[in-house]
Amino acid sequence: MFGQGFNLGVLSAVQAVANFLVIAGAGSGGGSYGGGGGAGGLRTSYGSNSGGGGSAESEIELADGTTYTFTVGAGGSGVSSTNAGNDGNVSSIAASGLTTITSVAGGGGGTAGGGANYNTSHVPGRDGGSGGGGGVLGQLSPYTSAGGDGTSNQGYGGGTGGLGSHNGTTGAGGGGGASEAGDNGKTSGYRLGGNGGDGLAVSITGSSVAYAGGGGAGSEGSTNATAGSGGGGTGGYTSSSAPTSGSANTGGGGGGVGNTSSVTSGAGGSGLVVFRLPTSAYSTGYATGSPTVTTSGSDSILKYTGSGTYVHNPTPVVSEGEMAFLVVAGGGGSVQGGGGAGGLRTSYGSTSGGGASAQTDITLATVTYTITVGAGGAGDLFDAGNGVTGSNGVASSIAASGLTTISTVGGGGGGEINTAGVSGGSGGGAGGKNSTAAGGAGTSNEGFAGGAGYPPGNNQPSGGGGGAGAVGQTKVSTSQAGAGGVGLGVAITGSSTYYAGGGGGGHFVTAASGAGGNGGGGNGNSTSAGDGNAGTANTGGGAGGGGVSATSAVSGGSGVVIVRLRTSDYSGSTTGSPTVITLGQETVLKFTGSGTYVHS
Repeated sequence: MFGQGFNLGVLSAVQAVANFLVIAGAGSGGGSYGGGGGAGGLRTSYGSNSGGGGSAESEIELADGTTYTFTVGAGGSGVSSTNAGNDGNVSSIAASGLTTITSVAGGGGGTAGGGANYNTSHVPGRDGGSGGGGGVLGQLSPYTSAGGDGTSNQGYGGGTGGLGSHNGTTGAGGGGGASEAGDNGKTSGYRLGGNGGDGLAVSITGSSVAYAGGGGAGSEGSTNATAGSGGGGTGGYTSSSAPTSGSANTGGGGGGVGNTSSVTSGAGGSGLVVFRLPTSAYSTGYATGSPTVTTSGSDSILKYTGSGTYVHNPTPVVSEGEMAFLVVAGGGGSVQGGGGAGGLRTSYGSTSGGGASAQTDITLATVTYTITVGAGGAGDLFDAGNGVTGSNGVASSIAASGLTTISTVGGGGGGEINTAGVSGGSGGGAGGKNSTAAGGAGTSNEGFAGGAGYPPGNNQPSGGGGGAGAVGQTKVSTSQAGAGGVGLGVAITGSSTYYAGGGGGGHFVTAASGAGGNGGGGNGNSTSAGDGNAGTANTGGGAGGGGVSATSAVSGGSGVVIVRLRTSDYSGSTTGSPTVITLGQETVLKFTGSGTYVHS
């Protein structure tokens, strides 16, 4: 069922559809005398056939304003000794109003088995999208080890392994593929493994590519089992030749190990999701997760090697003549206390920093909007309790004639031992030791306070810096410093991203450090001589606290300014090289350094 092109002007009259290919992560090969890993399940609407001998499925009818979420499953990790291979992970397409399209993970290959004498046992292949091949070496009747079952309309079963007779010479089974079962262990030669089952060729990307081939089984003799076409791994052989892994983003099964317990089996190849739709329809939406986007005829093809989304023809969020904003200041530097996050103000969504409601969008005028992005504050080092603190971050802002400047306060610096954190957009964490010093205060509607220092004890942990979404912790326990306050998730760029997390606290002596807050907060260090971790650039995250003998001071993360407006309103005139993103009918400008937007 091949993709069809529709002109944008008739989208309302003719339902746009998308074709898909969904391949799960494959199973790894089995350990010693191991069966091949089963390929990841394969489902597709493109062409005439799907996996497991099924017919191609129905295309997806695209619905306006719907987010299609793509999950790409990892392959199973390799194993050694007499362990069965690991299954892969599922891949899927999910959306409101759509029955989720899920491909089943490939099954791991079997092995010789364990126990007091592994010659008396074996492990069958595991079920999956395609099944793993059965192991070998069991010396008890019936001398066979079944391959795992495949999943209907996704893949085939693994081949049967087993010696065939007492002290026989038959090998392990190959992993199943999307278009055929794995071969049984070979009866000629000396315990030679079966080949992996072939995958399925699909032309959804514009050319025919095979996917989801089974992994070859391991062999005791000196001839390796071949992989199924479509990214499967080859089997290992003898005691020294290692198997190969399934190819990434093909769902190919990993190869099984030969007659050794010291070699690791081939890992399963990761999965893949491909989404093909008319370019006229794609131009109304936008993608996240960085898919590779190509064209073929009148269609656009989104190839996801990692998880992401496609949002189809979304309803604009920002009204005509207005501009939404996110302004985050630079985060505070640290000493032992974590640095506070930079202040955060936003009109996008429902919530702004410090627990406030989202602010009002800017009403556009024919003016130049001057964007200032603040730097992170510098950290400092312990100074024998003389009250040293990290420096505050620098303010970020949007200014224009006729506009009340939208400015955010830099994050507060963290204190050294016995020293309070500094107030800021979010407050810095206090250093602990002989007094309960207070965390710095946050700024109303921008961020929260830092955590207090902890009084005398074995480890004297310091407080975490405050974040845009929560206060910094005073401590987790008497031997663990406070975590930085969590930042705030804002979806102004199309997907929810956290900004303005507080830095985690450090220690006077060695103990567990505080974690940085989600949103770029740096982790504290857990040793007395360890340096803290800097806040992440362009998040406004606070710096993590270090030990009293740290040798390098660390800074807070720089801030960021992001604006979003209707594409029909966007003049295209900027300075400062912002990143420009198109989201359906809206344009986003992300400033990681200072610049301007000239509206006309």
